[in-house]
Amino acid sequence: MDIERVASEYLKQLDHIELLKKQLDEYKKVLVDAVTAEGEEDDKGHQWLPVGRFMLQRQRRQGKKTLNPERVQRWAIDRGIWEQVSTVVRVVDEDALVAYIYENRDESGLEETFQSMYDTPSPSYAFMKPVEGATYDY
Repeated sequence: MDIERVASEYLKQLDHIELLKKQLDEYKKVLVDAVTAEGEEDDKGHQWLPVGRFMLQRQRRQGKKTLNPERVQRWAIDRGIWEQVSTVVRVVDEDALVAYIYENRDESGLEETFQSMYDTPSPSYAFMKPVEGATYDY
């Protein structure tokens, strides 16, 4: 297999995909603008626009409601129920742990024990876009 030819074709196809994506984005914007301007809304808030043999839809999506923590805290404190409706979550303070290790650095085996508490992630790889005529720094 001619790897140089494959790399060349790969780059050509990437360029072609980018051009197609730009064209699709332009088409989509025109369609969305048309549905927004001329479409009719149904009982769920979706907008519909019949266009020849097509039915265009601009679908309404509602995000999930979430509590605003600051607003809840102010309200609960004002009502005197903050202790009742909140909880303390204990987590490791890595800075405090590192400070402890540093302060006790003369203790035998402490540094090794500390290092063993870190998980080492497995390496991952990404295929990089071929660069014509360039060299990579290793």
